[in-house]
Amino acid sequence: MFLRKILLSACVSSAMFAVGAASHALAADHPREMAGKIDSADWHKQMCTDHYAHNVGRVAYIEAKLSLNDTQRPLFDGWKQTVLGSAKSRESSCLAREPHMGEQHDHNVIERQARMQDMLQHRLADLTAEQPSLKALYDSLSPEQKQVFDLGDRMGPGHGPQGHGGWHNHGAHSAPDKAE
Repeated sequence: MFLRKILLSACVSSAMFAVGAASHALAADHPREMAGKIDSADWHKQMCTDHYAHNVGRVAYIEAKLSLNDTQRPLFDGWKQTVLGSAKSRESSCLAREPHMGEQHDHNVIERQARMQDMLQHRLADLTAEQPSLKALYDSLSPEQKQVFDLGDRMGPGHGPQGHGGWHNHGAHSAPDKAE
């Protein structure tokens, strides 16, 4: 009798494990269906704020690595203010948009292309605004600091200390992010 209870318990546990594993596999294979179960407004807000936080982290990383002198500090601060101002503006724009989880198929190609064009125009304006302060800072750096800055500014997915999916790049060498 005791052995029968143990075997029955083992069978039930195995069945529950199989159901859980299958459910997890289904979620991994069908993220859009699972996305409907997540509060899209919370996800959207988190995505927008994370995007800004990645920019703050990238600039802080570059600042820590550069070992700036007293002459370079104000130039860096001017560039940092421009970069983070643009990032904050993108965060605000992102938060103002309504989340559309799983509704991309409802937008036609013209609407999607117009949205992409709008995002690219805003990103170009950000880069144009950043250019004078970036040039002034970069020109003030030593060759060693330029090397550090060049590597730190390219920290995007597949680059930097976290490898694929790590830092997001918003420097002059990058393509626009899809989340903007």
